Amino acid sequence: MVIVSSREFRANQRKYFDLARVNDVVITSRSHGSYRLVPIAEDDTLIDRATLDAKIRQGIADYEAGKVHRMKDGESSEEFLGRLINEA
Repeated sequence: MVIVSSREFRANQRKYFDLARVNDVVITSRSHGSYRLVPIAEDDTLIDRATLDAKIRQGIADYEAGKVHRMKDGESSEEFLGRLINEA
């Protein structure tokens, strides 16, 4: 783990961005606290809290309205997903 001040980070951002690919980098600030620098992978999903809450509420409403797909007894997850794709 590498711990740097916010001043050091600002002065050498590229260095710490590159370092964050292989090490934990923690940036400290007296007035703002500490932060961890984490690279975002291509398959990471970024979503804000309001959007996530709305999607969860919509899922609950769909479930309560009976808008669900159920797996058949003995059906594998691959078979289930294949059936959903073919129904669309």
